[in-house]
Amino acid sequence: MATQRRFALVTATSAAALLALSGCGLFVGDDDSADDTATPETTTTQTEEATQSPEPTETETSSPSPTATETSTSASGAPTDLTNSRVMGAMNGQTVDGVQVNAATASIMEASGYDIPALLQEAMGVVTVDPAQCSDPVQGSFMGGVMQSNVDESVVAADQDGSVIITVHTYDSVDEAETELQGFRDSTQDCEQATMALDGAAMDIELTDEEISVEDAETAITTTFTATGAGGSMDVHTGRMVYGNSVVTAISTSEYDGQRADYEAMLSEVAELLQDA
Repeated sequence: MATQRRFALVTATSAAALLALSGCGLFVGDDDSADDTATPETTTTQTEEATQSPEPTETETSSPSPTATETSTSASGAPTDLTNSRVMGAMNGQTVDGVQVNAATASIMEASGYDIPALLQEAMGVVTVDPAQCSDPVQGSFMGGVMQSNVDESVVAADQDGSVIITVHTYDSVDEAETELQGFRDSTQDCEQATMALDGAAMDIELTDEEISVEDAETAITTTFTATGAGGSMDVHTGRMVYGNSVVTAISTSEYDGQRADYEAMLSEVAELLQDA
């Protein structure tokens, strides 16, 4: 029973990721197009200024003023002005944990007919959590950021087989990102003993977390979700970090088959990609 359940979970998660991230047109270079459009406008402006007065042109050439493409960094060195657009540009087509990932915002996916939480629930059955206020920490620890309530504002990245699923949620500041992750940790402690039912089959849930080390991350943790039911027990681990003004969540679906992932390594790879965003 436990093996069959794990297989079903892997299949459901993989199918959802594949459906959501392989739609035509989701990965057209919107950012590149925007940059191409902006370049001629800048050139025209500089040409007009050069005609009226050569002085501004010399100033711009020798000492350019800060632009929106320059990156602000925290004391740790992580960028503090990450946006969904920059996150997608940094992650799309890159390799994480040995697989190539595609990235898109969850809102774009939903508008294109791919609602990840709905697809997962359709494949897995109805998931209920008791007490209800523990839904976010329990489901987030079980399936990563794709099953948290704020996923519609996040960037989701996954490979074609759905073996790695990463969510990145950006905030206005590093402090806001840290507050969000601390709130999640507090909620896992409040919900360390909860119940989850999958299509009516109840399981006792235990949630714990521990800190890990990721260079330039403000905070990094792994969360352990332990489920015990009539079919046996299983542990699922997820990785989370505050990196600059973002909260990153990662899960390897090999977890559902009893293989623990190296989240320090995985999150470090994501951090390197976001550093160049």
